[in-house]
Amino acid sequence: MAQRFNFGMPERRARDGWFRLGGIDITTTAFLVGAGILSMFLYAISIDLFALLVFWPGAVRGGEIWRIATWPIANPPTSAWVLITLFFFWYFGHIVEEMVGRIRFTRLIVAIAVAPTLFVSIVGDLPTAAEMGLGLLGSVMLVVFAAEHPDAPFFFGIPAWIIAAVFVGIDVLRYVGDRIWGSLIVMLMAMGIALVTIRQWGFADRLDLIPRFASSSGHRSPTRSRKGRVRKPSKSSRRSKGTDTVVSGPWAPPSGGPDRSALQAELDALLDKISSEGLDALSNNEKKRLNELSKLLR
Repeated sequence: MAQRFNFGMPERRARDGWFRLGGIDITTTAFLVGAGILSMFLYAISIDLFALLVFWPGAVRGGEIWRIATWPIANPPTSAWVLITLFFFWYFGHIVEEMVGRIRFTRLIVAIAVAPTLFVSIVGDLPTAAEMGLGLLGSVMLVVFAAEHPDAPFFFGIPAWIIAAVFVGIDVLRYVGDRIWGSLIVMLMAMGIALVTIRQWGFADRLDLIPRFASSSGHRSPTRSRKGRVRKPSKSSRRSKGTDTVVSGPWAPPSGGPDRSALQAELDALLDKISSEGLDALSNNEKKRLNELSKLLR
C-alpha cells in the first residue's frame, strides 16, 4: 500500500453515514466522537452523573449493567490528551468503518465494548482500573488497520504493524506493572474479538494463526456499499486494479438521463481502488467524480 499516513487535518469528504447533520455525515465513528465531546460538558456539569457512564466491575455486579456499554463515551476533560484520543479514534475509526461497512462496524464496536467488560464483571475479584473513553477503541482500530495493511508506512516510513505493536506493548507493560489484570484482559479480549471477527469477514489475509471458519475461496477484501453492506469487487474493478486510472472523463450522462446501475458500478470501481491502494491513489479528477457520484446516488 503506497499511501503514507500522517496526522494532519483529515480531508472533508462524503462518508457513508446513517444520516446527515448540517454538512456532516453522522457515521458510527462520528456519533461516538460527538458523544465523547458531550460527555466532557457532562463532566463539568456533574462529575457524579459522568461517573455513571464509567465501567466498574463491582458496579456492574451491583446491577448497573449499562456501564458495560456506556464507558467508551465517557471522556473526562482532564488533559489535552483527551483531544488526541478523540482524533485518533476519528481517524482510524473511519478507515475501518469504510473498510467493513457501517453495519458491521457498529456490530464490531458493540462486541468489543460489551463482551470484555461483561466477562471481567462476571469473573470478579480481578484488579481492574476504571475503563472510560475512546482510547482503547482507538487502539483496537489501529490494530485492525495494521492487520489489513501491515506494511502501510507511517511517519518516518515505519510500517503500520510496528506502530501497532509498540502501542499494544506499552499498554501491556503498564497493566502488568500496575498488576491490573482485569484491564489487561479487557484490552486483549477487545483486540482478539476484533481480529477474529474481521478474519471471518474476509480481511487480514496475513493473520494465518487465526482460522477462518467460513470458506474463503477466491477471497478478496470486500468494499462497502452505499448501504454499508459488504460487496465483492466486480470483474471490471479487478481488471482496473494496478492501473493508474479507474475511470476517465468527461463523464457526460446518457441523453435519456443517467443510468443508476452504471453510476453505481462507476462508484464501486472508485471505492475498490481506495480499498486496495488508498485514497491518495485517486487522481484529482477521480476524487471530484467520487464526490459527484456520492451526491447523485445518495
